[in-house]
Amino acid sequence: MPEQVLLRLKNAIKPQWKTAFFAALIIGFLTHLFMFTNAIPNHDSLLNIHMSQKKFSLGRFFLSPFSGISSYFDLPWVNGALSIFYLALTSAALTELFGLRKKLSIILTAGLLVTFPTVTSTFSYMFTADAYMLGFFTTVLSLVITKKYTYGFLPGAVLFFVSVGVYQANLPLALTLITVVLLNEILTQQSSLRKTLTYALRFLMTTGIGMALYGITFTLYTNFFAGKISNYQGLNEIGDTSITISERFTLIKESFQEFFFRGYITEMPVNLFEMLNVATFTLIILGFVWFAVHHKIYRHGWLLGIAIVLLLSLPISAYSLYFVSSDVSYHMLMVMTLVSFYYVPIVFYDNYTPVKFTTPVLSWSTLLVSALIVFNFAIIANISYFNMNLKYERSYAFMNRVVDRIEQTEGVEEATKLAVLGRISMESSVSSVEVPQNVPKMTGMLGDRFLAHPPHYKRMMKNYFGYSYGLSSAEEREEIKESDLYKEMEPWPAASAVQRVGDTIIIKLDD
Repeated sequence: MPEQVLLRLKNAIKPQWKTAFFAALIIGFLTHLFMFTNAIPNHDSLLNIHMSQKKFSLGRFFLSPFSGISSYFDLPWVNGALSIFYLALTSAALTELFGLRKKLSIILTAGLLVTFPTVTSTFSYMFTADAYMLGFFTTVLSLVITKKYTYGFLPGAVLFFVSVGVYQANLPLALTLITVVLLNEILTQQSSLRKTLTYALRFLMTTGIGMALYGITFTLYTNFFAGKISNYQGLNEIGDTSITISERFTLIKESFQEFFFRGYITEMPVNLFEMLNVATFTLIILGFVWFAVHHKIYRHGWLLGIAIVLLLSLPISAYSLYFVSSDVSYHMLMVMTLVSFYYVPIVFYDNYTPVKFTTPVLSWSTLLVSALIVFNFAIIANISYFNMNLKYERSYAFMNRVVDRIEQTEGVEEATKLAVLGRISMESSVSSVEVPQNVPKMTGMLGDRFLAHPPHYKRMMKNYFGYSYGLSSAEEREEIKESDLYKEMEPWPAASAVQRVGDTIIIKLDD
C-alpha cells in the first residue's frame, strides 16, 4: 500500500537529512524570492520564453529532458521552486557525503549551497535553471552512492554520466567534492591508507566510467548522427594541445585569484567578499595544521603527504576543464565547484574535538565567518536581481518608445522586416560602476541593458508588444548602411532615426 511505502520511506530519512533539506528550503526561498515572484528576463530569456533546450551541439544531451520536468516555458515560480527543491535534496546528499553531524554544520552547508553566486547567476537564466540544479543533485548523489556501497561506482557512474550530459562543469564539481571527502577521511576520520585508497579507487571508477560513457555518446553524436558540435567554449577543440601545460596552470592561477581575491589584485575595490575569502583560506590552513597535530597525522608520512597534495590540488580540480580544451573561458555559471572551498572549514568544524583554547577559537571563527559568507552571498544575489530589474525597466521603456515611433512611421503597415543597426547606449552609473564594483562577475545579470542584438528586438516586440517582424539579412543590412538615406539619418533618439524603406523598418542606433 502507498501509505506503508511512505511510512518506510519516512523512517529511513535521517534527522540530519531533514535539517539540511529544510534549512536549504528556508534560506533558499528567503534569498531568491524576489526572482521567483517577478518575471525578470535577461538577454537569453528573451529568446527562450519557450524552448526545448535540445543543446546537443553543446554536448548537453540530457538538458532537454531535465528541463522538460517543469515544461519548456520560462516560469519563474515553478522553475524556481523546483530548483530550491533540488538544491534541498543536494544539501541532504552533501550532509551524507561529508558525514556531517552537528546541526550548525548542516545548516551552514545548506546555506552556502543555495546562496552561492553560481546558483544566483543560473537563476538569471530561469527558463532552464531547474535542470542545472537537478544536474548538481545528480552529481552529488553519484558520489554518495559510490562512497556508501562497494559496487556503488556502477550506478554512480551512470548518474555521473547523466550529470555531465546536463552540464560539463559538473566534472570539476565532482572532482573538488571528491577531494574534500578524501581530505576528510585522512584528517578528521583518521582513515587508514588502505581505506583512503579504496575510496579514491571507487571515485576514480565512477568518474572514469561516467566520462567514458559521455565520450561514447559524444562520438556517436558527431560521427554516426552527423551532429555538429558548437565552437562555444572550445567544445569543438577538445584535446587541443595548442597551449602548453604551464600556460594552463597560469590560467588556473589567474582564474582562481580573480574569483577569490579580485579586490586585492586588480583596481576593483576590496569588498567583504574578498575579506571573507581570506578568512576562509586562513581557517583552512589552521584547521589542516590542527588535525595534522592533534590527530598525529604527521606520524604517517604517506597520509600527510597525500593530504597536502589533495589540499593543493583543489584549484586544479576546480579548473580542470582548462586541461580539456584550450578555448575554455570560465565564468560564474561554471564555478559551482568553488563552493567546495567553503565546505572545508565546515567539515573541519564538524570534527573538532575539545582542546583548550584552539578548538573554541577555530570553532567560533568558522561559524561566524561561514554565517557571514551565507549572508553576504544573499546580499550579492539581491544586488544582482536589483540590477536585472533596472536593466529590464530601461530596456522595456526604450522598446516602448521604439514601438511608438514605428507606429507613427508612414506606411508602416507595409513593413515586414526590421533592420536594427548599431547599439543603444543606456549607461547608468549604478549598473556600470556601483553594482560591478560591489559584486563578483555575475554572468547574465550585470550591464545596463539586455537588448544587444537584432534577435532581441524581434523577440521583445513579438512577445511583449505583439508585433511580428522578420529580420533583414546581413547582406541587406550592409546594403542599407551604404545607402544615401541611411547616411542622412541621425542616430536615436533623433526623429529621423526610424524610417521605412519598402518592406523594411530601419532603426539607426549609436554607431
